[in-house]
Amino acid sequence: MKKLYLLMLVIGLVLVNACGSDDNGNGTDSESPSAPLNLIASNVSDTSLELSWTASTDNTAVTGYRLYEEISGNVTPLGGSTTTYMVTGLTPSTPYKFYVTAIDAAGNESSQSNTVEISTDEAPLEFLTNLSEMGIFTGDLVNLEPAENVQLYELNSTLFTDYAAKQRLIRFPEGQAMRYNNSDQFPVFPDNTLMAKTFFYYINDQDPGQGKQIIETRLLLKIEGAWQVGNYVWNASQTEATYRETGSEIPISYIDGNGDTQNVDYQIPSKADCIICHSNSNTIIPIGPKLRTMNFVPSYTNMNQLEYFKANGLLEGLGSASSISVLPDWTNDVLYTLEERARGYIDINCAHCHQPGGAVTNFNIDFQYETPYADTGIYPNRGEIEMRIQSTLPSYRMPQLGRTVVHEEAVAVLIAYLDTL
Repeated sequence: MKKLYLLMLVIGLVLVNACGSDDNGNGTDSESPSAPLNLIASNVSDTSLELSWTASTDNTAVTGYRLYEEISGNVTPLGGSTTTYMVTGLTPSTPYKFYVTAIDAAGNESSQSNTVEISTDEAPLEFLTNLSEMGIFTGDLVNLEPAENVQLYELNSTLFTDYAAKQRLIRFPEGQAMRYNNSDQFPVFPDNTLMAKTFFYYINDQDPGQGKQIIETRLLLKIEGAWQVGNYVWNASQTEATYRETGSEIPISYIDGNGDTQNVDYQIPSKADCIICHSNSNTIIPIGPKLRTMNFVPSYTNMNQLEYFKANGLLEGLGSASSISVLPDWTNDVLYTLEERARGYIDINCAHCHQPGGAVTNFNIDFQYETPYADTGIYPNRGEIEMRIQSTLPSYRMPQLGRTVVHEEAVAVLIAYLDTL
């Protein structure tokens, strides 16, 4: 009897010990892995991003990870076996949330990692068929009303185009801005920057309320670090403009500020023409929006334009507009000398071609405002300059592109200046 009792005791101890070796008493693993740590996103684009995290640990082994993608409250699980995951097929300009858990061989799932919240980039800009598709204007296109996040800007000295009026607009990707680059020249524009310049004539300059005839809207798009040019030509009903790469001529008639009727054979440039003017050292660049040409009080606000940009999150890195030089307004004979006015006009109208790297290489001239006078080549070419600015011959006039008539007011300033040399 005593032997039977001892045998039963031994069997019982063996059973108890065996049960104690299982996690849940039935021989299966119920211990979850540790939570993944340090989830981060990198290489974010408009349709994809890469996620990585620190590996989890487990009492046996981690066999995989379960990634969760959340958009607008909808959660989608994604699988993976390593500590990195390339998420593709995302929607541009869209906010997402991601977190990850670890899985072991028994199917135990860890608690979730930290949550990453991130928005995909905007899709790269492209020239669409119709101007209305580019998101520049809101409402009826003819009203030229800038859409949300599209900023009007002005230049204190402008390029002459047969007396056409111009509206200049710029748009940056959401949350981004142009950045001061320790220069009064161009700031750094982020990828997906859009610049638009619309050319039009008022039916009557004495009464703009009579309406206008819009001719073209030229665009500059910064795509993956490089500027691209494109042009949209407006239809006769002023309801739409379509993308076009060929040049053309449109007869324009309008009443000027003196009440006289003016007739212009307006030249719409081809894409090749645009590239000529916008190229420097075979790289396309803007012409007008340098910090020094925007450093003044424009018509749409009562504050300095650069300070306005700063206050509205459009310009970063600049301490004060007072540290930036100003390109003289050639029309202002109160603030600027005759030389300053003439040099300012020559800079904005001629220097994009006549400078090192510019399209014109057969003259030893540099018309940039900052170039010392002795190095400009103005004096030895003064006779040529005087004749070309008064010519309308397509192969001889200066500039050759962008004008067909003589800019009489500017010619008077330039000749007066040349006569002083």
